[in-house]
Amino acid sequence: MRESIGNIVITGGSGFIGRTLAQRLREQWPGTGIIHGLSSRDADLTDRPTTFRWFEQFQAKGPITHIFHLAAVYKAGGWPATHPATQFDANMALNINLLEAWKRHCPGARLTSVVSYCMYPDHDRPHPESEMYGTEPEAYLYAYAFTKKALIIGQRAYCQEFKLSATSVVLPTVYGPNDSFAEDSHVMGALIGKFCRAVREGKNTVEVWGDGLQEREFIHVEDAADGIIAAAARATSPFLNLGMGQGVSIKRIAEIIRQESGFKGEVVFNPQRFVGARFRVLCSDLAVKEIGWRPRISIETGIRRTIAFYLEKAGRI
Repeated sequence: MRESIGNIVITGGSGFIGRTLAQRLREQWPGTGIIHGLSSRDADLTDRPTTFRWFEQFQAKGPITHIFHLAAVYKAGGWPATHPATQFDANMALNINLLEAWKRHCPGARLTSVVSYCMYPDHDRPHPESEMYGTEPEAYLYAYAFTKKALIIGQRAYCQEFKLSATSVVLPTVYGPNDSFAEDSHVMGALIGKFCRAVREGKNTVEVWGDGLQEREFIHVEDAADGIIAAAARATSPFLNLGMGQGVSIKRIAEIIRQESGFKGEVVFNPQRFVGARFRVLCSDLAVKEIGWRPRISIETGIRRTIAFYLEKAGRI
């Protein structure tokens, strides 16, 4: 990154992706000004006056040259299917408020937002960026997915009318240190927590939701952060996929975690529990071509590092 970098705002900055992104920015962009992880404790982005006031006050500390927009209202598992209006209301509000605050208070900033691969249609092939428009997302995530699509449209509109600069990155499921390991969190963190607790508590079985045949794509949080930074620095497309380029079955994930955690009991798959999409993988060829980004951390290495983190820190909670 060669141009002068001033202050940076990371919305959703208290989340595990936001915290890792802040750390990687400090390492890769030396000389950066203030890097502020904006959380709901600082400002409620669903409230317009509060959002405007916060950005006005922060801009007064020095020019904001980059905004990384990660904030969203979302929960894993079946919650999105039972709370579509809650998600729609909150996410549309915070996205619209963020776009307008960007234009009013720091129009010179480069905006890089993070969106999800749940926006793509449900089929058994890797998704290229060309599938973003004219397709329907997975039914149980429609409200959340369409707010993410609306965010991309909003960025395009603000860039067109006000000559601003923005891009988005589409991520698969992100995992790694500082993830949530609760049972109702995303599948990777949930399973790591289940298996490690089962070892600690001497349990004989671990239940895995679904039949294990679902295929997902997972990316380690450090690879995700590096891709977000590369997109902010070099992307010219309105959005880029950042993924491993291959799916892994939940059964395979459970087996890797079982081995790495040292669990010796039985793994029980329960197809009556939440399953979700059967297949979801990104085609990331454009990111390789445009920003020179490739993931470095294999699924096995990533799981091993995350389990080590859990055993050292999270497992004590």
